[in-house]
Amino acid sequence: MTKKTKIISILLVVLLAVLVIMANIWRRQSQVRDVRVEIDYRGADTLATGLEVAELVKHEIPTLMSKMLREVDLKEVEKAAGKSPYLCDCEAGTSIGGSVVVYAVQRRPIVRVCANGAEYYLDDRGYRVPVSSTGSCDVVVASGNIPTKGKGLRDVWKIALFFDQHPEVSPLFDQIYRDASGDLYVTPKLGSHVVQVGSAENLEEKFDNLIALYTRGLPQAGWETYKQVSVKYRGQVVCTRRNNN
Repeated sequence: MTKKTKIISILLVVLLAVLVIMANIWRRQSQVRDVRVEIDYRGADTLATGLEVAELVKHEIPTLMSKMLREVDLKEVEKAAGKSPYLCDCEAGTSIGGSVVVYAVQRRPIVRVCANGAEYYLDDRGYRVPVSSTGSCDVVVASGNIPTKGKGLRDVWKIALFFDQHPEVSPLFDQIYRDASGDLYVTPKLGSHVVQVGSAENLEEKFDNLIALYTRGLPQAGWETYKQVSVKYRGQVVCTRRNNN
């Protein structure tokens, strides 16, 4: 590289640095033009739109649109966006164009609970998410004797999380039921039987045994032969025929 080329390169770097500094100064002197929200849906259905969250932020911070960008408290913006029950991990920044920008992740529901006159989702972190008027999620449905908190609710979430983490199993079932004694049942999409799971412990072993039955046993015996299959007890798969034998 010649001396002249080096000088030109240095001047270009300096010019670029000056332009960046000037752009930042101009940006900070600008008034807030709008609020833009970008949401990572993580493959789930839409429960909240960027426009809805932007309106929430402006509602929570009434003076936001009259502020200069340099006056915006980004932590306050993140807190405002985080009041949406559908979002987590909110981060805020500003753009050269004068926008306040929020980057957020939508919570990912894994089960829809319908019990005690209430209806809500549980996400993959165990967080309760209200049903949205914007959209719904195609997830397994849980019903029956489900308490609003405590072990009973946690057990329902554990089975739903197991389904979520085992894509080879989850397509087979569409319902979870908890009876008055606390036993958990799942309803398969194929056949007309129910599966008694019992507790939410040892799920890996229980469903391995169940899948073995589905693969080797039921195709020969017939999917309509049994009214209940139980994997409640370790190392056992107990099938109850429709004539109670």
